[in-house]
Amino acid sequence: MHSNTDLLALIERELQNIKPEIEKLREDTDLVSDLNLDSVQVLEMCTAIEDELDVSIPVNRLGDVRTAGQLIAVLQDITSE
Repeated sequence: MHSNTDLLALIERELQNIKPEIEKLREDTDLVSDLNLDSVQVLEMCTAIEDELDVSIPVNRLGDVRTAGQLIAVLQDITSE
């Protein structure tokens, strides 16, 4: 199981590949409104995270994800299964 800190660092690293101007990510950062990500960028980030962790994130699990912390919770659920 990955720690919150490890997953937050992974999300931040993948986000910086998409939007290099992002400097620091917090668990309460809203991926859409705070970072101005569009749906394609969110999908690109999630695909990179899936590749890195060798998991598949079900699309229905992403519908309620707004913040980095919520994405971390989904990733922890998936990687612990």
